[in-house]
Amino acid sequence: MTGRARSLLAAVTGAAMLLTGTGVPSAQAGTRYGQVSTVPDFTGEVQAVAYVPAHADAEARATLKLRDPATVERVTGWIVPPGKQRRRVTFDLRPGSATVTGKWTVAPGDPAGAWRLTAEVTRGGAPRANDLTVQVAARQAITGATVSPSPVKLVRGKDVKVSVEVKVKGSETVTAKLVAESSTAYYDLGTLSRESNGVHRGVTYFGDHSPPGEWTLQVHATRGGETLRSLLSFTVTKPAAGTPAKAGARVTVGVPKRVGKGRWFRVHGKVYRDGRPYKRKKVRIFFKAVGAAKYRLAGYATTNSTGRYTRSFKARRDGYYQVKSAGTSRTSAALSPQRLVDVR
Repeated sequence: MTGRARSLLAAVTGAAMLLTGTGVPSAQAGTRYGQVSTVPDFTGEVQAVAYVPAHADAEARATLKLRDPATVERVTGWIVPPGKQRRRVTFDLRPGSATVTGKWTVAPGDPAGAWRLTAEVTRGGAPRANDLTVQVAARQAITGATVSPSPVKLVRGKDVKVSVEVKVKGSETVTAKLVAESSTAYYDLGTLSRESNGVHRGVTYFGDHSPPGEWTLQVHATRGGETLRSLLSFTVTKPAAGTPAKAGARVTVGVPKRVGKGRWFRVHGKVYRDGRPYKRKKVRIFFKAVGAAKYRLAGYATTNSTGRYTRSFKARRDGYYQVKSAGTSRTSAALSPQRLVDVR
């Protein structure tokens, strides 16, 4: 891949992490649940979120369910990172509530790995310690990005398939956009589909109307409230035959971020041809389940007089939706950004 990769921090807030009770195996980074059956004052599921941030201090938190909450007078605590001094954990004990949430700070220089959390519960004036283990995830990172083919060689009268692959560590979602340096043209790939080993992928089509010259792949990787940005330069060459022969097309798409399992929801958007509504255009709607290798055809829709389309689907499992407007002899093909639907 020609070009240069530049990794930049765009924004940093928030946290994500793991918590387990003694004897409970840890899991992957992000929000996780575990049993706390081996400690005297807590029971049921534990929800915790935390990781080592890339730049600014981040808040970590763990929510626990109390045994016999009516008898609890006070909850205090501290946490000890490997090789460092302990720090205070603040719990929000509320009258009548069976749950408490402890909060503390994780700094960019803190180590990842197992942190020792002690929650001290006072009943009848007597405090009692409950020891837990927190697995704090390492910093997220963008470790690689490619555009293929590179350079992108436009062909008169044809659409060129362009693939993007991004490798990350610890990120939950990755979005990408291909942006021309010399004009306002861009291709929005949306949320890249997550595959194994931290690989995220997306695809679009470059029509022969695409402006030649320098382009940039813009990548944003997010975990919790923290976002990392990476830039990669690549080149687009003009068609050998000269002036473009096809009109450009663009497809937008909208879906709900979350939907209950078994409920109906809409995939909707608009199709444009040379910046104007593409009327009565039939589009194909594709779906790829999280972890699946390929998209499958989910259904069709046809645009109205304003270029809008809509189609309803029943939510069955997490996955990505993408809409394609097929190319013709006069109009380029177009793919919408990928959009992820979280089914719960």
